[in-house]
Amino acid sequence: MLQLSDTPAGSIARLDAALSRRGEDIVISRQVKRSAASVKVEVACRALVRAVSADQIAGTITQNDLNVTLSPTEIAAAGWPGQDDNIVSGSAVDPRVPRTTDKVVIQGRERQVRASKAILMANVWVRTDMIVAG
Repeated sequence: MLQLSDTPAGSIARLDAALSRRGEDIVISRQVKRSAASVKVEVACRALVRAVSADQIAGTITQNDLNVTLSPTEIAAAGWPGQDDNIVSGSAVDPRVPRTTDKVVIQGRERQVRASKAILMANVWVRTDMIVAG
């Protein structure tokens, strides 16, 4: 049964259910430094992908860009991006949240993350809203 409580877990459960029904598969990738080498790490996720709205088009955002909403569930389950040697210990930035240096494959096409915002509920990451280059 779907959790309907007004808690972070309930919010994530509702988002996961919606993405399962209406979302599509994407892959997020990041180059990370491991030992002395740079490696590409990927995670497959379900996401809601839609065109940007007319009122979002400004500055570097164009009509070809996409809004992407995703849950932290697949990212957390995969342990993505793994141990990132570039993360400063004690940093307030959660390394699991997609960054502007990450790439996203949507409908077979690699795209660049332009903006990424983690949505928190009671200090728990429950969702990410991104804009990716179209």
